[in-house]
Order: sequence, then structure tokens, then C-alpha cells
Amino acid sequence: MGTDLELWFGASDDTPAHLRESAEDMRRRESVAKATCAGCPFVVRCLESELEHGIGGQWGVRGGMTAKERQDLIRTRRQAAVAALVTDVEVA
Repeated sequence: MGTDLELWFGASDDTPAHLRESAEDMRRRESVAKATCAGCPFVVRCLESELEHGIGGQWGVRGGMTAKERQDLIRTRRQAAVAALVTDVEVA
């Protein structure tokens, strides 16, 4: 899309502490990244592709969600899948 990688991932880990973004700056940056995602025709494909990396493979904003939001979504989907399996076993 021609955007700076820092929009999606923030400053690199080796950025000196005094130059790192504040929590408020991070929320603003993530909000801009999410808005950019919202206008992309590939947002759903991007999200599903990113979710395939599992909980430990999440960084930055992808598919319109932050890494934490995607991790929470993965957990929710796993819990729903387990609940469905338990229900199937109980019914059988």
C-alpha cells in the first residue's frame, strides 16, 4: 500500500528508549493503521492469513486488528471450537 512499516509495527525494538512512542502515540498510530485497513479490499484475507500464525506469531496491526486483538480472537475461536467438541461428545 505504500505506507511506512512503522505505521503497522511501531518503532523497532532497538530504538533508544527516549525515542520510543508513548502509549497514547501507540494508540493513535494503531488507530490510523486500522483506518487504513478498513479501506483495503484485502482486509479479511489479510486477517485470516495473519491468524494462521497462531498466538505467538502476532505483531503489529494486520487485518484491521492489533496483535492483542488477534490473540484474543484466536483464543475465542479455540474456546468455541473446544466447546463445540465437548457438546458433540455429550450429545453422542
